Order: sequence, then structure tokens, then C-alpha cells
Amino acid sequence: MFKLIFRLFLTLSATSWLIAVYGIKSGWSMCDVPDGVVYVGLLLVPVALSLISLLFVPCFDDDNIGNCVECTLADQEFLPVYLGYFFVALSIGDDVTLCFIFGIVFLFTFLAQTQYFNPIFLLFGYHFYHVSTKKGTRVFVIARGEVIRSAEDARFGVLKRINNTTYIERKDKRQ
Repeated sequence: MFKLIFRLFLTLSATSWLIAVYGIKSGWSMCDVPDGVVYVGLLLVPVALSLISLLFVPCFDDDNIGNCVECTLADQEFLPVYLGYFFVALSIGDDVTLCFIFGIVFLFTFLAQTQYFNPIFLLFGYHFYHVSTKKGTRVFVIARGEVIRSAEDARFGVLKRINNTTYIERKDKRQ
């Protein structure tokens, strides 16, 4: 049940850009709050949701992957998807259409499990990797720190298993 809630939360943080961009484009306002403040608030929602999602990481089981034979950076791989959210949001004409489009995007993102890539994590110093082991296992690793340029340099700290194919590194406070 916890993993389902976590996935739902990650999906919300990953897709909330669609709502933020639409709200800014549509000129959403709140009482006497200046529009600029409302717009900054809308932009901060995905950032805050992403930060909160990182608080769930310690709840996952520890794991490790060894014998990396391939480690490729995937930071840029999903950015076109997120740019697509911006373009879709800019083309939506009304709030009802926004609700339907957001529901569809949320569902597809949840089912495709692309929510594990969140561009806000890049701002927090995380990078995304496709890692292959000697046994032929290919996993997705989210790790904080300098970019890993080769499999020989792939040294991950404590990995937390999000699911069977996705791991996130949690740096120990001593590191």
C-alpha cells in the first residue's frame, strides 16, 4: 500500500507542471494576492512535491547492485516528455479540458512509471542512469553527486529499492 501511495505522489509531483503552466497561461488569481506571487506559488508546487517525495526514500528497503558493466546517463532522456507537458498546457482552452487532459496524462504517467524521472531532481543534484550488470540485469538508478562517466566509476552508496527495476541512492550523512 505504501508503494502505491508513493507512486501516486511521485506521479502528482511529475505531472503537476501541466497545471502550473496552465494556471499561469490562464491568469489564475487569488483575491488580492498579486499575480506574480500566485505564479511563483504555482511554480513552487511541483518543487515542493518533489522535495516531499524525497522524504519517503528512507522507508524503502536497502539494496545494492554490483558488477556494473554499463552505466549510461539518462538525464536528458525524458526532458522532451516534460517539454510536452508545457506545450499541452499552453494549448488547453478551459478548466474542464484541463481536468480531462490532466487525468489522462496522470494515468498514463502512472502506468508507464515514467514518474521516477523528475526534472526537479536535477536541481537537487540527482542524476539518472541506466545500469546493466554482468548478469544482464538492466535497472534505473537515481543517484546524487557528480556525473558517472563509465561503469568502472559507478560506485553507489546505499541504494533504496523503489521497485524491481528502479533504485534511488540515499547518501549516508557521514558521506
